[in-house]
Amino acid sequence: MTKKDDTINLSDKKVKFWTDEINEETAEKKRDLERELEKKVDEDIGNKVLSFMKELKLDKLYKDHETNCKSLDDFLNQKDLKEQRLKDKKVESAKTFIDVYNRQAKIHGWSKMYDHDQDIEDLDRHIKDVCRTEYFNELKKSTPEGKLLQKIDGKRKAMLRALNQPKLRFKEVDFNAAMSNGFNSIGIEYKPIDIKNANETVN
Repeated sequence: MTKKDDTINLSDKKVKFWTDEINEETAEKKRDLERELEKKVDEDIGNKVLSFMKELKLDKLYKDHETNCKSLDDFLNQKDLKEQRLKDKKVESAKTFIDVYNRQAKIHGWSKMYDHDQDIEDLDRHIKDVCRTEYFNELKKSTPEGKLLQKIDGKRKAMLRALNQPKLRFKEVDFNAAMSNGFNSIGIEYKPIDIKNANETVN
């Protein structure tokens, strides 16, 4: 509703309308940026996993366990009597790997591994998942897409916080300028909306 002094007082329905508008405009841009980051992760994850394990001093343990797993697989095909000994070695190398990893996981706040995760595929999947998350967060801090993603989150919070201020009043031209400036600063082209007409659709 427009006051005599040309200011506007937003009702709860109007606040919801503009909240949805902001969320919709930012969500698509965020999805595009996140897809770009996921592509970068997919392209580099193989090398990143190797350097990630080496950094944690898990690379040799991983190789040892991989060798033991391969030895066991080869042995099972031959149905030889060495099966139990190799199984024991596999369990032991898995336990050693998991113990060392879990100490690092506790320090860094990662998800822990469990003793039943003995197959190399289990270790590989877990390490890759943790490495992916760490690499994604690293890219958020070091790449243009990541920095813009963080900027979008900050700007979105600021815009929503301003929008939900009690007894918010403003002139239509000032509101559209503020919205345009807010979206433009995070790379989203925003077309001003006729507030009076928009308000009628949510009343």
